[in-house]
Amino acid sequence: METTVLHLTPPPRQVRCEPAALRLANMRLDAAGLADAEQDLARRTLEAAGVRLGTPGAYPLRLELGLPAPPEVPLAAIGEYYQLELEPGGGRLAACAWPGLWWGLATLCQLVRQAWRGETFSVRIRDWPELPYRGIFVEDKWGPDRMEPEDWFGTVDRLAALKLNCLGIGLYGCWGSCRYEPGPTGKGWPTEFLMVPVPGYPALQSPKRLRWYSPRAAAWQDQTYLPRLFAGDFLAEVIQYARRRGVTVIPFVNSLGHNTLIPRLVPQISARDGDGRPVGLGYCLSNPETRAFIEQFYGSIVDRYFGGHAPFFHVQLDEVWPDHPDPGEPLRRADPWCQCERCRTRPREELLREYVLWLAQTLTEHGVDQVVMWNDQLTRHMDALNEAFVAQLRARGLDQRLIFHWWWYSNDRLHERTRVAIGRQLGLRGWVAPMTCYFNWQMYSPRWPNIELMLRMAHAEGGEGAVAYAVHDPGWTDHEALLAAYAWRGSDLPSWQVQVREWAQGHFGADADRYLEAVRNLQAAAEIPALTKCYAYTYSYVRADAAYPRPYPGEALAALAAIPDAAAQLDRGGALAAAAEATLAALANRPDADTALLGSLAGEAARLVGLSSAFAFLVRLYTSAEPVALAAAESCACARAALLGAMERVENSKPRWVVPATLQALSMLLAFLDQLEGEIRHVVQTGPATAPVPAPSTQLHWTLVRPYAEEVTDAAASR
Repeated sequence: METTVLHLTPPPRQVRCEPAALRLANMRLDAAGLADAEQDLARRTLEAAGVRLGTPGAYPLRLELGLPAPPEVPLAAIGEYYQLELEPGGGRLAACAWPGLWWGLATLCQLVRQAWRGETFSVRIRDWPELPYRGIFVEDKWGPDRMEPEDWFGTVDRLAALKLNCLGIGLYGCWGSCRYEPGPTGKGWPTEFLMVPVPGYPALQSPKRLRWYSPRAAAWQDQTYLPRLFAGDFLAEVIQYARRRGVTVIPFVNSLGHNTLIPRLVPQISARDGDGRPVGLGYCLSNPETRAFIEQFYGSIVDRYFGGHAPFFHVQLDEVWPDHPDPGEPLRRADPWCQCERCRTRPREELLREYVLWLAQTLTEHGVDQVVMWNDQLTRHMDALNEAFVAQLRARGLDQRLIFHWWWYSNDRLHERTRVAIGRQLGLRGWVAPMTCYFNWQMYSPRWPNIELMLRMAHAEGGEGAVAYAVHDPGWTDHEALLAAYAWRGSDLPSWQVQVREWAQGHFGADADRYLEAVRNLQAAAEIPALTKCYAYTYSYVRADAAYPRPYPGEALAALAAIPDAAAQLDRGGALAAAAEATLAALANRPDADTALLGSLAGEAARLVGLSSAFAFLVRLYTSAEPVALAAAESCACARAALLGAMERVENSKPRWVVPATLQALSMLLAFLDQLEGEIRHVVQTGPATAPVPAPSTQLHWTLVRPYAEEVTDAAASR
């Protein structure tokens, strides 16, 4: 019979199956050949899947290690090879090594969950992966900065259930142009994340500030905090937990671009302008102090958290371009390429290549097996990846220890300078980085076509890994499953639509179509052109052609006013999102529901419902030629109540680690509605019975919102 009958993700490579009445809900394990820790983990994993162990008359299952692999299994995949046989009289799961047995348990757990729905099969599976390295990179952003140890452990568990064996964790990265957090000057604060302490530099910290209205607490929240991973310093615990479950943690530390915090607080290693002054961005690559600092910082990560030996270290090195690093002067633009006397006389390509060579060699000398870096600075922003550079790598024994990570996130097409083949033609190894989940603090942005495009390219051009650019959110499990399917099985699989349906049928059974319909409605709502203008995060970026702070929702309303049917579009988006939310909430009531997945997606839908209703009201008022009247204040109050209700559902549904950042953006809009209602009442009550709608920047502050002013927050909290 066909593999698809089982609806397993990733699809096994060799399958024979037929319907059979197997009582998988009760098992008796024979695992005498396993170490105690492995036996314990196997038992707890099966129990988490709903298996009752050791009951009388239970289904016997034997676990074995040391199985010889068939000759068709590639050498690189032998450790992950497994065989699973389930017959009416009993079962056997065997593997060459623990990773393969662990992946076999993941397959068995999916079959157990299907058995709870009455779907049981007699099966014989022979299985191994196509790509050795499969997983996601969790960027250091809002959300990951609030993840506690158990949140990271849960992420590992969800990845391992899909046979994804790599978890990248962003430890340092900065985005100076993005000012999502309020700063003490009222000009926002550069987005900076340092997720681990730097020994010897206690001042190197990246405190975060978020301010949001909590419907659950019925009060404004204002928190300044250090990233949890930094404050608790528990990265070693995550590494150990992941290692036992077949998942390798990879530290990601940006090394030149995306770098404002360190050069601002350690100015002696900052890039300098033509007058020799530190610019607070990038590094002076000619300064010995720079190399000493980086060697100490990166070496300490390997020593403290990996015990002196790390399988991988990702140095990133992407997007080395001008940015806005100054907290007090957001419009000041600086260049990360140093202009000191020693740096400015050398070509930037030469400086970069020399830095890469030094960094890769230094890390390997500090116990790193393989160094990984993004491709784009060498291939898209410069033309620096050439045979001469590869010859230098080869001379130092680094050509097979440096992996290029090729990233591109478009759903429509690949980029000609983002191809694994570019590196392979030079004899270099390559991974690909599609996007799975990102922007989850702002919007729903599906990337299934991108995953298929990038994975097919990887298989066609000799890639050996697929580690997606991401933050982890259970609502995007279908994306992680799609990544797992293509990475495990190869390019012989059909389209992403077929793969997502297969995963949904395995995950939801008879309710798969309802889930898929809800996701289609959610996607259609998120793609409504008018809705794409409504996200506060969009207006948190410094732009050369705009004043800063950029007014929100004023700038969004001006953009909506240019769309003739904006209000109707918003109504349609709200209706689609509401339908999706209702279906997802209903599915969450199933006894076997994945409530983390369904809840997060329902929170995405609720956010779209709230934004749609609030902006539909605002754009109608903003573009109306009718005189303003007291009824407008009542409508404003209704819009505010609808938004608050949506915020409550977001707070109760999204993963706890991303709720504050998600609510901060919505809270700006909530505060504006409070401000607006009061100003409408003031205009009506102090003027004639009716009054024309004031022009922008006059009495009605369409271009001014004070979400962090005490009088506004106090008024909102008192309602």
